[in-house]
Amino acid sequence: MDIAVKKVELIEWLARLQDEKLIQRIETLRKSSIQELYEQQMPKTREALQAKLNQSEKDINEGKVYSQEEVENYFNARFKQ
Repeated sequence: MDIAVKKVELIEWLARLQDEKLIQRIETLRKSSIQELYEQQMPKTREALQAKLNQSEKDINEGKVYSQEEVENYFNARFKQ
């Protein structure tokens, strides 16, 4: 089954869901998955953090940056209907 179809089915199911305890469990799962993703992306060592900082400085020096306005325009064009 296509992932988009699965998402729509889940959204429809959630929209009809009345069990407050189940909704709380789903919310807890959502929050923990967000936390896990954040932790996976965070550097684990001082050296890894320094490498990320060095890469960021290199990107800035090479002009590989976007202004706040460019970022806002991108997301507005992509997600606003």
